[in-house]
Amino acid sequence: MEISFNEILLLEEGFKYFNIDFLTDTIEKFTEFINELLLWNKKTNLIGTNEPSEIVTKHILDSLSIYPLLGKKNLSILDIGSGAGFPGLPLAIIWKGYKVTAVERRNRRAGFLRNISNMLELKNFKVVEKDVRDLDKSLKYDIITARAFGDLNLIYELSKNYLKERAMIIAFKGRISELQKEVERLREKIKDKDRLGVRIEEVKIPNLDEEERHLVVIETI
Repeated sequence: MEISFNEILLLEEGFKYFNIDFLTDTIEKFTEFINELLLWNKKTNLIGTNEPSEIVTKHILDSLSIYPLLGKKNLSILDIGSGAGFPGLPLAIIWKGYKVTAVERRNRRAGFLRNISNMLELKNFKVVEKDVRDLDKSLKYDIITARAFGDLNLIYELSKNYLKERAMIIAFKGRISELQKEVERLREKIKDKDRLGVRIEEVKIPNLDEEERHLVVIETI
């Protein structure tokens, strides 16, 4: 199965919804990305779906839901546990000013990321095949992203040493009912210890109305 005109329309609708500027080249890159992902997914379980429309809505547009928070700025982004490249790859594709470092410890997933980065000639996307715990602690980033990674406390502990003075950790999460206790535990953990604030942003994904999506933003204050 390959991407069809319907998926291209879904992409364009999503870009317009999030006010993302795009060119024909942008669509072509996402088309290549999806087709290559589908090819690899047959032999390596990178994601849980082989439906192009679900890849667009549940993975690509979900990843791009943070664009309104980031804006069209030059930012260094650390994507921890990048997996099949979400959210790092879509971010690198839409704006060359995002310098994305994707950290992925699993060899096959890291191999896919290197392959697709070379295919798309992404000069602003770097793959590091390591556990995030083993990264050079002197490296600092404007934005740290974590999607389908785990508990907020774990995300915070693994990310805090890589934050610039003015920076954000952005965690992708689902239902608010399942999220509130996680946020409470995190707020208790960082209280009076770090100059950090925690807030929850509800996001809407075009053509994905049935699923609740939220971003937890941990930012320096």
